[in-house]
Amino acid sequence: MNWQKFHKRIQGLKGWRGGAFILALAERAVPNAQLYFSAQESAAGTWPSPEDLAARVDSVWQHLIAKPNEEELILLLDQVTDWIPDTDEDAPYGAFPTADCLELMEQALLSGINQEQARAVAASQRSMATITQFLEVSEGDGLSEDELIKLFDRHPLMQREYSFQEELCDLLRTANSPADKLLTELRTLARDEGVSNIGISLDTD
Repeated sequence: MNWQKFHKRIQGLKGWRGGAFILALAERAVPNAQLYFSAQESAAGTWPSPEDLAARVDSVWQHLIAKPNEEELILLLDQVTDWIPDTDEDAPYGAFPTADCLELMEQALLSGINQEQARAVAASQRSMATITQFLEVSEGDGLSEDELIKLFDRHPLMQREYSFQEELCDLLRTANSPADKLLTELRTLARDEGVSNIGISLDTD
């Protein structure tokens, strides 16, 4: 995998395309956050319900891509950042992919408020890092650094993530405008049949 070439392609996603790329990464990670927040029974009322989080993602797509509205983006930014959990050394593992998801959403919102700063490559790397951390926690016990690198490179979750980002990048690079049809395609791709970037699904069927 030529990461340098791949990152160069992502760097070419400017303006609304860069924001849509980041937001799609965030939406794909939403099941991670929904699972974590659902488990925080002792903090009921503090964290969003799965429905609240899904509704907030809908709002970000609307005000960032479909009908840009900076005033609404600022309000959404305050709400999203309030939900980011602490990730200190005592935090449960679930707080980390949840923070990654919400920080991706934060970066998507910031891309609409300040388009001068390129954020897509860092977002790509953040989503990849969510997966490597998950693999290290779930399958990396006792592995050497070299063995971990091989695990990351060959693991189906990482290969799936790369394929997802590549398809997302291709879709955005060839798009002329954020029309309704494109937004439907982007969100269908991002939702990935309800399976997150680390393989979590809330579908009980």
